[in-house]
Amino acid sequence: KNKLAQQIFSTRRTFQHLVPTNSTGVGRLTARNQNVVGEAINVISLDALFRLIRLTVILRGDAIALTKEERESDKVVKGLSNLTVRALFDSPRLILGKRGRFFNISLGPSTSVVLDSTYADNAVRIGRGGTSGSRFVFMRCSDDDVEAGEFRQLLMKKPTKKGKLLSILGLVGGTGVWASVIRGSRLLGGGLAISAALCACAISFSTGGVEDDGDDDRLD
Repeated sequence: KNKLAQQIFSTRRTFQHLVPTNSTGVGRLTARNQNVVGEAINVISLDALFRLIRLTVILRGDAIALTKEERESDKVVKGLSNLTVRALFDSPRLILGKRGRFFNISLGPSTSVVLDSTYADNAVRIGRGGTSGSRFVFMRCSDDDVEAGEFRQLLMKKPTKKGKLLSILGLVGGTGVWASVIRGSRLLGGGLAISAALCACAISFSTGGVEDDGDDDRLD
């Protein structure tokens, strides 16, 4: 089972970017007089469907500095530095393919986490979860790492509308059934059909983050 799961989804690379305020151009809080000090972007790059296609998951949020009172609250761990922020993340963005031309959706609820940076230099940054106390070590990407910056173009693309997305998933699922029954590729075709069906169900019944055909493109 684990081997099959790894064939369907396997992690390629992970990134966490801390960048200047609204440098992506899609910040939601910068026009609301919030004390936004930057953006936090988490990126997970996966090989999906037996390495046939790339799946990218992006979690982008505006980072708001915590006050001294908030840092000393009982709701967070002790000893947080003055670099601690609360990242208010948008709904996760799920993108198929390198460019996300046909499958680019916002799916799920918005979330928030408290993040502290306890150490940083030109090569390493050590992060700390503000409520869990968990520590994370990040290595700086090289300047010529093109893939590390691909999230910017992907975030600028408008999410696919629900109606169009369900039509695409129906086509993908039908292709999987055809490959499984007619061509005899049961493993590949079945995996494709099941994945499309699960995605369609999640999108159909989701009430958070999916762009409906009548929704505004972006909050002010």
